[in-house]
Formats: sequence, structure tokens, C-alpha cells
Amino acid sequence: MDNSWCGAVALAPDVQEHLQNVQIPPHLVPLEKTISLSVYDLMNRGRSVPMVWFYKDTLDTEQLVDSLQTTLASYPVLCGRYASPATAVDLCNAGVPVTVCTVDMTLDEAIAHISPTTPSFFSRTAHEVFVPTKAGMDPDPGIPDAPLFSAKISTFASGGTAIGILMQHGIVDAESMITFVRHWAQTFSGKQLQPTPCHDRLAVNQIGAGGATPGEKPGHDFKVKTLPVGDRAMPEFVGVMPRIMGEAVCLVPFSRAILRQIKGKGSEGLTDGSFVSTDDLVTAHIWRALCVMRRDQGLAEPEDCTTMCRAVNFRKRTEPRMAEGYCANGVCQVWTELSVQEVLSMRPVEVALRLRAGLSAHSSDDVGARTQWLLQNTAAGLQTKGAWDAKALTFIVSSWIFDWEGALFGDARPVAYDQGCLAPIAFVIVPRPKGDGVGVYATGPQEAVETFAWELMNHADVVSC
Repeated sequence: MDNSWCGAVALAPDVQEHLQNVQIPPHLVPLEKTISLSVYDLMNRGRSVPMVWFYKDTLDTEQLVDSLQTTLASYPVLCGRYASPATAVDLCNAGVPVTVCTVDMTLDEAIAHISPTTPSFFSRTAHEVFVPTKAGMDPDPGIPDAPLFSAKISTFASGGTAIGILMQHGIVDAESMITFVRHWAQTFSGKQLQPTPCHDRLAVNQIGAGGATPGEKPGHDFKVKTLPVGDRAMPEFVGVMPRIMGEAVCLVPFSRAILRQIKGKGSEGLTDGSFVSTDDLVTAHIWRALCVMRRDQGLAEPEDCTTMCRAVNFRKRTEPRMAEGYCANGVCQVWTELSVQEVLSMRPVEVALRLRAGLSAHSSDDVGARTQWLLQNTAAGLQTKGAWDAKALTFIVSSWIFDWEGALFGDARPVAYDQGCLAPIAFVIVPRPKGDGVGVYATGPQEAVETFAWELMNHADVVSC
């Protein structure tokens, strides 16, 4: 462990920060020198993703750092740095910046806004107290000097611990991040890593190999654009950014009881073996609330096309399946189009059926065709990025229904979880503690997120699906 970065910085009375650089022990450093990024890594590169776990227990800081060091031996890519150009990672063991600090507030104060029973409103920066500094990492600079992963361990003066991480989306997706923290916890607890981490990220290249027509883009619903490497991928909605950007966040809770009610109403009248999931129905309600929000912002006319992008984990959709511990980006989008008027006038179950149809059509062959098209364009010297629209009516909803509570550091179980993947066109669904439903995050101007929250909560509560 290299302690050359160590120092103490007074942040406020009774709060101290210490920074250190944690590296893989020399005898555990892998022999490999580089690892190439996959086409899905490259397509997702651009921002870092923050996550935080909260514990009532005051965890041993030294043991946390030591177990992190051991865990990194199974994740050498996280200790590496981008090669030049940033299409691979040098496994140079440059280390992970880790901040250790004490926080002069109570755990209950820290998690009050993310444990609501009614919609909660707070600042986009609220999570930043508990995650490493984003300076130099967000947006992703794609340079050899920048860390790919950093961590922060906060001890509450009155008892309790927060563990915050920041990882580049070009290296991992949400499932990989949550699996990593669970592995860190397993190491801390003296257990073997389950599932075994798999770093064969180029395994995706074999999906659909030999089945794609060179140069043929797979379908109109594959909303991805190409541009020369080095060009900045400006979003199509850049002209309306001043109207949709804001510093407010809302977190809308759906208890287990409300989810049962939504699913029960949504299942009434389904025939011919039709099926919609609870997630389909919640996403349908979210889509409606988003259209109302954009309408009130003066950006949505009834005839406008709106697109719902659902981030779909393809690890279990391919043949053969990806490894359970696949540590890379294993996500692509499924796009569903409707007019604003259709979203607002259709019953939620009708919208949910459209969303379900899109998921059902996303087969292994579909993933393969997309993969091979991405490979062809990457080989031609192009970068691939998501395509949007000028009115910001293309939305991403990501269901992070992963076991964040499985990060058990010894007997310490997390009591709350937060994330800072906050963008005005991206919305995240996360599980609430103890299986009590889900929470939906949205961000934008205060008035807009209030419109979204109340429209979502009130419509989902009283509507007949």
C-alpha cells in the first residue's frame, strides 16, 4: 500500500479526511499487461457512477482498507489506467485513491432523505458528502493519469459507517459495481468470492459472430449513432438543456403494498396468456409522468414522438450465456416509441404491454446483430453513442434491481443505499430496504421534479390499470 498521498485536511469542526493510494499486493499482481475494452464498454464511456452503502455498525477502517486491497487482486482492471487511445486498460497497478474520514452528523440525518414514505426532494449534490471527489474523474477524461475507481469510507461521529464508490461507466455497469462491493464484503468476512469475477470482457464479441450482414444496421429501433473517434458526442437536446437541467432530485417511494396493487390492477383483463411485469407497469407510470413533466415545460406536443429506453442486462439473454460474474458492461437499450398523446391516453397496462413486447423481442440474435454492427464500426475507426431527440423526449429508465443488501461486512448489513447517477433524461429504479418495494429517482428543475413526483404518485395510486 502506497501511503505517499496521505494527509489530513480539516473540512469542518471534528471532520478530518485522509487520502491514501491502495494497490494490489506485489505478489498478487497479474501477469497480464493490458485488457481490451468491449464495444459496450466503449459505447457507455463518458461519465462516472457514484454509489453509497450505509451501515449502523462502525466498521473497522483498517480492516476495510486491507480487505479492499486483497479484493483488488481479483479486479486488476480497477487498479489500472486507460491506455492511449482509451480502447484498453493498462494493468499497471497504479492504485485506487481511498479517502477515510469522520463525519460530524448522525447516520439518521445522513439517510433521512433516501428513506422516505412520501416523495422526498433534495439536492443533486447530497450524495457527494459520501463519495470520493469527482474532480478528474467526471466527466470521464479518458486519459492515462486518471483513476478508474476511487472509494471513500466515512465514519459517523455518533456511530455508523458509509462506504462510497466512484467507477467509470466505460469499465463497469451497475451490476458489476454492486457485485464488486459484495465481493469486498466477502473478503472482509473471510469468505471466497461468489460469483467468481470474470474479466473476459471480449467474450461479447462472439455473440452473433458470423450471423450479421457487414454494414447493415440492425433495425430502426437500434437508436445508436456513429461519429469519428475524437469528436465530442453532443446530445441532440443540447438546445433545451437550460430548461431541463436543475439541481433538484426527487425520490418517489413505492411500497411493496402499492406495487402489489399496481400489479393486481394491471393484470386484470389480460387475455391470451399476455403478461406484464411489475417493472413494466411502474415504467409505464414513469413514462406518463415524464410526458406530463415535459408538457408542462413546454417541450411536448400531443403528436410528438417519445421514446422509452430501458437498460437491459443481456448477461442472461445470450446463447451461450455470459458468465454470472461478468465484470464489464453487459447492458444495452431496448427502445419503445409512442406519441405523447398515446402515453397520456392509453391505460398503463396497454403501455406496459408495448414495453413488454420490446423486451420479448430483444433476443440473443438481436444482441448478436447489435454486437457485430458495433464491432464493424469500431474497427472502421468510429465511436458509437446513443441517439436522442431535440426536445428531450427520449428517456432512459434503468431498473437496478440488484442485491445491494447482500454487501454484508461481517454481521453488518446495510440499512440504506444511495446513487448519484443523476441526469435530466435518465431515471433509476432501486430496491428499498428489506424488500419493501422500490424507489424512483428523477432530477431537474425543482418545479419539474415536483410535477413528476406528484403525477407519478397520484396517478399510480388511483388509476384503474
